Amino acid sequence: MKISSLLNQESVFSQTNCTSKKCALEKISHIAGEKLNIDPQILFNNLIAREKIGSTGVGSGIAIPHVKIDSSLPATAVFIQCDSGIDYDSYDGNKVDILFAIFVPEDRCKEYLAALAEISKKLLDKPFLRQLRNAESNEALFKLLQTN
Repeated sequence: MKISSLLNQESVFSQTNCTSKKCALEKISHIAGEKLNIDPQILFNNLIAREKIGSTGVGSGIAIPHVKIDSSLPATAVFIQCDSGIDYDSYDGNKVDILFAIFVPEDRCKEYLAALAEISKKLLDKPFLRQLRNAESNEALFKLLQTN
């Protein structure tokens, strides 16, 4: 599963005003809910439940919230670049400003794990991460995510 197959231009946002982890997850849930045509509250509840298991803040200012969704739905993702760092309970204690949320059908767990590994590897690449942080528009972010 490639990053480019999960994202479309309407699911990539730069300079997003997020004041907290809850706020960021609510925004992500709303965007994904529209894409998947399901109640955003269901997605939000699932994301919060996943965070209670352990923070999806992976370090270096990055979080990769991820949950399984009903098998009848397509895999999708939402990318948010926050305008400033938010407290996220990351394992390294740093604030988060890059969130890549992934929603994968329950029956595609193997692909789900491969997608998480690919996303983590790309986002932890320092030159690429700098480019993402310096992108000043949704279009610039989307282009970066499609070509890398």
